Amino acid sequence: MLFRSIIDRQTTNRKRNDLRPKHPLSSLLDGYQCARHDEHISYGNTGIAVPPFGCTFSTAQELQNVLAVANEEGIVRLYNTESRRSPILKEWMAHENAIFDVAWVPGETSLATASGDKMAKLWDVRTGDLLGTFKGHMCSLKSVAFPQQKTAVLCTGGRDGNIMVWDTRCTKKEGFYRQVKQICGAHNKADRHTPSKVKRKRPQARGMAPMVDSQQSVTVVLFQDEHTIISSGAVDGIIKMWDLRKTYTAHLHDPVPLQAYPYPGSCTRKLGYSGMVLDSTGSNLFATCTDDHIYMFNVTGLRTTPVAVFSGYKNSSFCEVLREP
Repeated sequence: MLFRSIIDRQTTNRKRNDLRPKHPLSSLLDGYQCARHDEHISYGNTGIAVPPFGCTFSTAQELQNVLAVANEEGIVRLYNTESRRSPILKEWMAHENAIFDVAWVPGETSLATASGDKMAKLWDVRTGDLLGTFKGHMCSLKSVAFPQQKTAVLCTGGRDGNIMVWDTRCTKKEGFYRQVKQICGAHNKADRHTPSKVKRKRPQARGMAPMVDSQQSVTVVLFQDEHTIISSGAVDGIIKMWDLRKTYTAHLHDPVPLQAYPYPGSCTRKLGYSGMVLDSTGSNLFATCTDDHIYMFNVTGLRTTPVAVFSGYKNSSFCEVLREP
């Protein structure tokens, strides 16, 4: 509530052309301290500490204090954040590759993992059973998300530049779930050459992974509501909103989003976003950028520039995550 009130006050009082907050983010975070027993280190199979790439709290009523953490070695651990003596509830090897994101099924005791093995998986955390595998991306998956009120629908974003929507109510094919909707090249970087200088390129075969130098990776996906997805890319510095009621064909290499929020900073290189989260009202989007700023956008209106900008932290990696507490 304190953080919310400060943001509201700054947004109201800030001059239209001045996006700098009255208080940098560091001044707010200085007032918070983490107790020693709340520190959890992510270990690999050999007992060596490895980077955690994804973490999120359960939304199930009986598991509200359970934190799921996925790491570089493909291990998922469930922590009971209220226990000091035995914080680890369960752990298992979910993928034989790094897990870049993890998301709980809303209100249920199951979660989805997105991995560098090009697949997403759905797990029952009580039994440890694999409920399903989602196969269709041609490169590493970077993000996975569920809508707030839907338990059978999820979306993924990958390094192949595609956003895919899945429905577990659909029949599996050859043991895998297949996407029910796909947005191809969601964050292709615009060609800045003039039309006269543009060289014709051979069309990329459908289903093939993009060239390494295209850098069109989708870094984050999340649902604003059951019909709208918000996504960000690695190099274009643009946040986009997509209407799932619209058809995006695989032949459209530059799909047109419902709304786009251009990169608002001055950096010419670090344009990507590593994490995004909506506040409890669903109207304000916080996006962590690799230019060391957090941008706050109001996604319910027509304004596409930030309503607030926060500084005071360092973010040079796309492995940084931003979650709502």
